[in-house]
Amino acid sequence: MDSQQYYKQLLEALKIDTVERRTVLQGPYIGDEALLQHNTVIATHSRMNHDWNDPSYLTERLATDVHLVIFGGGHIALDLYHLAVDLALQVTIVDDRPDFCNQERFPKATCLCAPFEEVLGTQQSWIRPYFIITTRGHAYDRLCLKKTLRLPHAYIGMIGSKKKVANTFDALREEHYSEAELATVKAPIGLDIGAVTSSEIALSILAQVISEYRKNEQAVRLDERILAKQAKGESHILVRVVEKHGSAPCEVGFQLALFADRTLMGTVGGGAIEARAIKEAQRMLMDAQMNDHVVTYDLSNEHAGNIGMICGGVATLLFQRR
Repeated sequence: MDSQQYYKQLLEALKIDTVERRTVLQGPYIGDEALLQHNTVIATHSRMNHDWNDPSYLTERLATDVHLVIFGGGHIALDLYHLAVDLALQVTIVDDRPDFCNQERFPKATCLCAPFEEVLGTQQSWIRPYFIITTRGHAYDRLCLKKTLRLPHAYIGMIGSKKKVANTFDALREEHYSEAELATVKAPIGLDIGAVTSSEIALSILAQVISEYRKNEQAVRLDERILAKQAKGESHILVRVVEKHGSAPCEVGFQLALFADRTLMGTVGGGAIEARAIKEAQRMLMDAQMNDHVVTYDLSNEHAGNIGMICGGVATLLFQRR
């Protein structure tokens, strides 16, 4: 399977659930890998047939970065946005009012200023997002809930009193939404902290979102921007952290992509490791004969001071041509 088809398959699979990736790190086929979902191989990017149950292969659970899609651009959305930006979460704001959905109000978010039904009726690039429904009216909340329940998602929360939520659920039952579907909705939204102000409500919502995505804490979170370029077939050198010991400033799963046009996306931890990794990726990009390979960077305390680092540790990076 070529790179483009492989990453298209990964994108589609991530919309359903987490994916397991297994990667060969030793021998002549370093860099070969496979994707599994529900214990079944769904895609491979390899030069030979492997036994993907080999315990020596690196096994990772893959998900994407947390992406909040907030319906309604009012006070709660604004407070949520600021908290989410501080946590480096992706945010999309949906509202049909230009005064409440614009880049001046939400400079680091994607703003979709259009009717809710239009946005939800159009195919979006979201990958199992966290839907937060905080519109200005019950009818809009009900519309957004109806549509999002039938879309791939990691979380749905809807603001409102217990009475309003009960009325909304009753209306959806009449439209043949199942109890199992309704049971997935966090409503009233947020952790019960006695929140009153919009800032407190936003804090309670984000705390609940964090509690949800931390259940999947061991998953490697992939950058949706990199995935989108990979699925378009843009050639690149992919650099992945595959092993780490000590306090090196990275985690297994961190990745950086150097595309053919020299665009860089992602990170392998910054600092000296990243600077060296970029040079190695540039060398591989220029030399078409270089095969996939691993490089170990030693930042043990003995060496760290010599390269300007205050932390030690050892990190192993995999360089793949994609």
